[in-house]
Amino acid sequence: MRIFKNIFSQLHRWILWALISAVFWGWIFQLVTNTTPAHKIVLYTSVESCEDKALALALEEDRPEGIKMIKVHPFSYAMFDDGELLSADLYVVSAPEVEEYRSSFAAMEEGSWDWGDRELYRLDGQILGVKIYDAATGEGAAKSYLGYAPDTDYYLFFNVASLHLGDGDGAALRVAEHLLKLP
Repeated sequence: MRIFKNIFSQLHRWILWALISAVFWGWIFQLVTNTTPAHKIVLYTSVESCEDKALALALEEDRPEGIKMIKVHPFSYAMFDDGELLSADLYVVSAPEVEEYRSSFAAMEEGSWDWGDRELYRLDGQILGVKIYDAATGEGAAKSYLGYAPDTDYYLFFNVASLHLGDGDGAALRVAEHLLKLP
């Protein structure tokens, strides 16, 4: 009985040390499994379902030079902290949500990228994105990873603040091209 009394009288210390240890090892794990924004591409998706880990692995098969990792997250991942969402490189967004996120999208120059016969999203005379899923035909890129709502068009956009666009290394464009080719 005395042993239990001694253990319970020190319980708060054990709990405190357990919490400190969990925070410390969580921080170490985050350092080991993450890298700086200059060496990663982040894609956020606003689809019904997303096989984020599998899609990230598929995109990493053709990873651009200088990029150490590609991360894919649903928009719900940024529910409590929108910092990474606002600094992402690519977005897959449904047509009705475009106005909500429009300020984050980079305008593309006419003819600066060859998107083939894909429809471009134009707003106020600017090209903002490229159609990734067409609700009318049911055709779309990366359908084995992204669960699109069947009655809504989806577009791929670049973040205006991306380090991998424009004067950057162009890695976001190469990842976008790869994404558009995935079945």
